[in-house]
Amino acid sequence: MEVDDDELYSENFPKDFVDTVYMQLNPALRSRQIVDYIVSYNDSLKKNMKPEAYSEMFSKDSAAFYEDTSVIHEIFVNPFYLGMTEETWEDMWLTTYVDKVTCEKEKTIKEINLIMPSDTPRIIVDSVHYKAGTTIGTIYGKTAADPTSKAYVLGDTIKISNQDVAYDSLDICDTVTTEKPGALSGAYKSYLFAFNIYNALDDLAALKKVPLDLTPIAYHYVVYGKMHGLAYRRCTKEEKKNPVRPVLSINDTVDNLYCDDNGVIRQIN
Repeated sequence: MEVDDDELYSENFPKDFVDTVYMQLNPALRSRQIVDYIVSYNDSLKKNMKPEAYSEMFSKDSAAFYEDTSVIHEIFVNPFYLGMTEETWEDMWLTTYVDKVTCEKEKTIKEINLIMPSDTPRIIVDSVHYKAGTTIGTIYGKTAADPTSKAYVLGDTIKISNQDVAYDSLDICDTVTTEKPGALSGAYKSYLFAFNIYNALDDLAALKKVPLDLTPIAYHYVVYGKMHGLAYRRCTKEEKKNPVRPVLSINDTVDNLYCDDNGVIRQIN
């Protein structure tokens, strides 16, 4: 005998099953439904607009969506949308401080021989080779007219850049600290954008108007939630003393029914 789908569907619910309560306890089911609706809506909008008009609308809409922090905050923490925590939201906007260390070589002139193609020893700062010796001369910048040109004597300290070899040198480092304001990561931005209804004047109002279909949400319990131990209602005062459901893998199944005790799933029978 064939069993009617409606009969199979109804006979597999606990007597006290309420679809709206199951949705509240498992908000990701509603979230998935909303995202599916938005994908369909946005695709339809794209098909019915000229490419140039769609591109312009998409660009403006995307920028406006991320600029309205109050809207994306609501989407971020609402359990029926992205469903993240307030703590995660706050952490993203904390200012961080980044240290950048830059170093230069400094050399105390002791014994150096300035190897240059000239009778008068000179250093072109961008290209210098040092070897042991005793000759001290004038150290120039890139040209002899450079204002950094200076005559050096034994014991002076010079800064060196872009050199191949340095003797008796020391790294002199400066640390510059810059502020880096908190911001949404690329991953969170993409997750949030899944809830962006294109061309909506009020995104939150538009999200609230997404049609609610409780049938597939309830059916989820029949085909998945029940056998995998999802809570379908809240625990009574007495049931809050019941055993906690064991940690289950995605493939584990159970024979008992379960309730929700403020986020803790407990066995009913």
